[in-house]
Amino acid sequence: MMSSPPLGRRQFLTLPLALLLAPWGAVAAETVTRRGLYAVDVGILYGLLTFRLNGTIDESLDRDAGRYEVSAVGEGSGIANRVDSNGRLAGGRWAPLRTTSWFQVRGRESRSDVIYDYAHRTIEYHFRGETFFLRRVRIVDDRLPIPDGVHVDDVLSAFFNLVGGDWTPRADGVHQTWVVRRRKRDAEGPDDVDPQPRAELAPLELKLETDATIGKRVASFDMTRFSSWARQDRPARIVFRDDGRPETITSSMILGSSVTIRLEDA
Repeated sequence: MMSSPPLGRRQFLTLPLALLLAPWGAVAAETVTRRGLYAVDVGILYGLLTFRLNGTIDESLDRDAGRYEVSAVGEGSGIANRVDSNGRLAGGRWAPLRTTSWFQVRGRESRSDVIYDYAHRTIEYHFRGETFFLRRVRIVDDRLPIPDGVHVDDVLSAFFNLVGGDWTPRADGVHQTWVVRRRKRDAEGPDDVDPQPRAELAPLELKLETDATIGKRVASFDMTRFSSWARQDRPARIVFRDDGRPETITSSMILGSSVTIRLEDA
């Protein structure tokens, strides 16, 4: 999982799987180790194909040392994933150093490796994945500059910053940061392959509000920037627990596809 977790081909899972990994620590504490559980339900083609993945999340966060490490491993029938990520505290905000991810569904594999070099202000991005239906291969090997004055996150560091209160919203209340992704062209379909594959920085924006019907904080975000399966009119939705950590993440996608993620303490 990605800001750059897995599945370029199965990108409809990439971001939600990464989202579930981040916020499992009492981020205000100086040193935290924690284990969490997650369950992912995936439906494709109006339920014609269904998958369930169960996994564990191990997290170590040391604010004094300015370091965090996260590892997530999940498995189900015909589906599996692994994500390993570490980062540092810089300028009062968490920032990623390296994230590697692997995802497999019905024999289709996706791998990514993203390395952040702040001394040279560059991001090294490697991705290889297959599209779901036609199994076309997408490969990206690229290096990006980090613009001056821009704070770059991956999904994990972004949510550590959100839960810890280190991610300041804009005047309109929207939380915005920048993450690296495989370049996705406008109107890209689930099996399209870019003849000139590149990586790029894209904005990740969260709109937080209180849902009066359930009495909980929720957030929505546009996944079309990250997945060719996403729908413009159906942003993904996160429901937060009272302690500020995600409880559920849901996303409704094209072709009657959906992802639901549930989180709990081990």
